[in-house]
Amino acid sequence: MTNIPNIGKPAANALSNIGITELEQLSQIDEKNLLKIHGIGPKAVSILKQALADSNLKFNKGEILPYSPYFAVLGSLGCNNAPKREVIRDFLIGSFGKNKQTVSELCNKDFNTNFNVPEKSISSLEIITIITHGKEGAAEVIAITADSEKHCFAFFINFENHRKDAKIKALSTYSK
Repeated sequence: MTNIPNIGKPAANALSNIGITELEQLSQIDEKNLLKIHGIGPKAVSILKQALADSNLKFNKGEILPYSPYFAVLGSLGCNNAPKREVIRDFLIGSFGKNKQTVSELCNKDFNTNFNVPEKSISSLEIITIITHGKEGAAEVIAITADSEKHCFAFFINFENHRKDAKIKALSTYSK
């Protein structure tokens, strides 16, 4: 493993906050998302890009998302041919991005469960895992605010039916 080059303390701290301590780990992140993380600017990304190239690595191409939130979205983003994973992913991004239209489009008309996303500006949202089976789903996420506070959430989701285009019916969340 190769150490992260000197990119300045704010950028190094921002990478550390999302668990990036080695250059090889950067190849899992796309450049556009990296620039959304509070503390990481174009100069740091340029240095990192060169260090990756020197090690025969490069940034990830990135995942196509339904819209581009103001924060970085990291982790388990692909739907892996499971449409309900995509629904959960988009629900999470929409909820943390406070995009009420996206959230309402993914939930049935009776859905009224709200959860408390951090009031502070989100710097990154890492989707650790998304699991679906039948009418049920679960997700684990870590939201990091611009001032480096870490908020961990577990979501348990019930869909209105088994169909692949089912909407979210109910949600339970746990946070720490």
